[in-house]
Amino acid sequence: MIAILLTCFNRRETTLACLASIEAAVGGSAPYRIVIVDDGSSDGTAEAIREAFPEAKLVIGTGHLYWNGGMRRAWQVSLSLGADFYVWLNDDTILRPDAIRDLLNLYHGQNFAKTIVTGRTVDPVTKRVTYGGYRKARGLSQLRFRRLEWNEIHCDSMNGNCVLIPKSAVADIGLNSRMYRHAFGDNDYGLRATRLGYHIVELKKPVAEQAANLDDIRTTSTLSFANWRRILLHPKGVPIAEWWWFCRQHGGALWPVNFFWRYLKMLRLRAG
Repeated sequence: MIAILLTCFNRRETTLACLASIEAAVGGSAPYRIVIVDDGSSDGTAEAIREAFPEAKLVIGTGHLYWNGGMRRAWQVSLSLGADFYVWLNDDTILRPDAIRDLLNLYHGQNFAKTIVTGRTVDPVTKRVTYGGYRKARGLSQLRFRRLEWNEIHCDSMNGNCVLIPKSAVADIGLNSRMYRHAFGDNDYGLRATRLGYHIVELKKPVAEQAANLDDIRTTSTLSFANWRRILLHPKGVPIAEWWWFCRQHGGALWPVNFFWRYLKMLRLRAG
C-alpha cells in the first residue's frame, strides 16, 4: 500500500487537479491512500477536497506549517496506515498517467534494498528539467549542486515534488526535519538519506510537466533594505536560523563560507 502525502494552501483548483491525477498515475499498481494537510486555506480548498475526494484523509493545519511542516504532519498522520511506500507529492504537480507505477517499477528494478526514487518534472514549453534529482557539483563546496544529465540516474539529493520513499526509511532516517518550515527540508532529507547508505535514483521519464516557481526564485535572488525581513526571517525566504542549520549539517569544513556567501551573492546581484 502507498500513502500519498500532500500539503496545500489557498490554491483550490490546482490542488484538486493534482488529486484528480493520482488514480491514473498509480495505474492500478498498488492500493493507495491520500493524506493531505490543508494549512488553513481560506478559499474553500478543504471543503472542495471533502466533497470531491471523501476517501482522502484530510488534516487541517495550524496556518503556519508551510511545505516542510505540512509534509511532516501528513507523514506523521500516515504512519498508522501501515504503508509499504510513501510518496511526497507537491499539490501543483499534475502527474501523468502511470507516473507512480513507473516510480515503483524503477524501485523494484534496483539492486539496493535502500533506494529512494525521485521523479523529474519538465517545463511545458522548453522541456528543460525544473525539479528532480541533484548531484554535487565539482569544487570544494559541499553545497553546490547541479541537475542530472540525461544519461545519469544516481542523485545526491532531490526536490520534494514527487518522491517515492520505502517504509524502511522511517526507521533508518526518520521523517523530514522539524528544523525547517518551508525550504531545505527535501534537500536535507536526501542528504541525510545518502549519508545513511540510501541510493537515490531519478526516473528519467518526466512524471509531470511543471514550470519552475519563478516567484520563489525572484524572492530569494536579491537582498535589499525593502525585503530584508522577508529574505532573512520569512519561511519562504532564506531564513537565517534554518540556513545556518542546513550549512552546519551538510556543508563540511567550509560551511561558514557557504552560509555567508549565499547572502553576499544576493547583495552582489542587486549591485549588478
